[in-house]
Amino acid sequence: DGPLPGRVASFVQGLGEKVILLSRDKWWKLALSIMIDIMGFMSYFLPVLGEFGDVFWAPISSLLIFQMYGNPLLSGIALLEEGLPFTDILPTATIGWLCEFTVLGVWLGLNLSQPQAPLRPNPRIQHLD
Repeated sequence: DGPLPGRVASFVQGLGEKVILLSRDKWWKLALSIMIDIMGFMSYFLPVLGEFGDVFWAPISSLLIFQMYGNPLLSGIALLEEGLPFTDILPTATIGWLCEFTVLGVWLGLNLSQPQAPLRPNPRIQHLD
């Protein structure tokens, strides 16, 4: 099937495309947001070891949230929230959904209803597909 880095890269690219596609629907976006937050909460089931898992989950969570909401501030908050110890209780992705679809976004000053474009593969970089 090819080298492992190529398979991982194609999996991540495919995952990002699925997230973008599903997040076009308001309720699928909520479901994805809740799933991302639940994955972040999983570190509490393994109190010490789980925090080490956050080192790997933090950038993935941040990237998925950026793909869904196109907001670098929210994505950065997700990266910090998942990366810092004992902060996983904050449901960043779900808060992003609330900011986009409820008055909470206006109240917090986060206009997520007009997100920036999600990440796309850089055409100048040769991918390992």
